[in-house]
Amino acid sequence: MRDAILNRISTRTFVEEDLTKEQIIEVESILKKYIDVKGPFGHAVECAFTLNDEKEGEGKKIGTYGLIKNAPAFIGGVVNNTMENIVDFGYIFEHIILELTAKDYATCWLGGTFRRKHYRKKLEKNQLIPAISPVGHRADKRARIDRFIRSAAQSQNRLDDSKTFFNYQTLEPYGDDGEIIIKQSLCLVRRGPSASNRQPWRIYIEDNKAHFYIERNKIYGKALLYDMQALDIGIALAHYDVGLQYFNKKPRFKRYDVKDIDKKEYILTVEY
Repeated sequence: MRDAILNRISTRTFVEEDLTKEQIIEVESILKKYIDVKGPFGHAVECAFTLNDEKEGEGKKIGTYGLIKNAPAFIGGVVNNTMENIVDFGYIFEHIILELTAKDYATCWLGGTFRRKHYRKKLEKNQLIPAISPVGHRADKRARIDRFIRSAAQSQNRLDDSKTFFNYQTLEPYGDDGEIIIKQSLCLVRRGPSASNRQPWRIYIEDNKAHFYIERNKIYGKALLYDMQALDIGIALAHYDVGLQYFNKKPRFKRYDVKDIDKKEYILTVEY
């Protein structure tokens, strides 16, 4: 899973070919592994696999406003529309995407650029589909819109660690003399995808505890009617989890009674 984080890139242009029966079974088996898995806040995710075929998905292709080219299939999931559920969705869905990456499938997080009614028409009250991902194999040549999106989002750029990772006691940037397990796990968080590459996670380290905060951007949430940046925190938690497990440390999730810091909103703590 660590290698999947280091090697994965978002793919929007796919080879124009259907998945084989064996590949469909493989993808479905990965989804089944996560049926009863619960996220950091204790919620599960109802995941589904849909072929992008006019014969499937209630007679509709999955609409992505032209941003995804030739994807043969999509995965997605349903949760209740609360911050905690959406964090759990991000955490579980990213684990699924990393497993698919390890099996050489290409993927791309889509949070606000797909027609939800084409993926699933009937939802219970207060349910939503936070995101979906195409599943297939990367084309050698990217479509023009793919190149434009990567350029506009500056997908390869990352905030400096001094702006995202801090010492909880001093509020100073987390230094080079920090614990190697934590430093390596933070490196994986740094590689995480996020909406418009905003990287809203702010992590404050206290001994073996990592306190996760959001530095919010007011644009997100209002237009989409759900907390998109909570997805980003779920992804960051998944990456930190993978980092700890790489060192054979079992992560524990706990919400402490701690205050927000400099208008950054406290979400959850990971310790080992």
